[in-house]
Amino acid sequence: MSRALYLRIADTLRQRILSGGHPVGDLLPSENELSEAYRTSRVTVRKAMNILEGEGYIKARQGKGYIVQPPRHAVFTLIFGEEDTRHEFRCLEVGIIEPPEHAARSLALKEGDLVVVIRRILDREGIPLAYDEKFLPYERGRPTVELELGYSEFADYFSDRFSALALRTEMRVRATLPPAHVRLALGSGEERLLAVDRLVVSPAGERIGFSREYLTPEFGPLRAFSGRSGSAENAPNPIP
Repeated sequence: MSRALYLRIADTLRQRILSGGHPVGDLLPSENELSEAYRTSRVTVRKAMNILEGEGYIKARQGKGYIVQPPRHAVFTLIFGEEDTRHEFRCLEVGIIEPPEHAARSLALKEGDLVVVIRRILDREGIPLAYDEKFLPYERGRPTVELELGYSEFADYFSDRFSALALRTEMRVRATLPPAHVRLALGSGEERLLAVDRLVVSPAGERIGFSREYLTPEFGPLRAFSGRSGSAENAPNPIP
């Protein structure tokens, strides 16, 4: 199936920026010029520009158009490596519960609000590497509690309501002592583990999902990259 035209326009402009065809500070062709070049509407072109602006490649300037932005080398994309074929997720629980305090606070829930919880273990060759908990605000009547939720990627939970490109993820990484149920599941003792919190925010600023993943030392190093690589597929190889 052919990619939508606005995605192809975004792909072309992104590649030009990455290759230096549009250097930092360069003014991109106007929406009218691009719509004529691609024989499409300004609405389609604007959708492509919105993607690039969301990725940090360009910025709309009032009365000027779209200007290429410098890469942000202090902002990193973190890669968990969950796609590694040696890893396997085991779903422990999918249900509706009263949220623990940290999840309620992160999702800005009111007293009495419930959440859908998905708890999983990440294994490699039978060795538990990580404990993953995801919390989604429960909406009565929405068919969200299904076992397949336990095997989906986080962004897939919201695909029926939002484009993945429109979502924003905020992340925090710290070392902490896991609660007893996590230590029991991982077979770990009284030791601090690396905890990675992820908060998913809608285009309107609504907090729609929160996850916390506890990583054991066996999980191995995390990978991250900055600047402009376009996607995780183009990320550099791990530092040896």
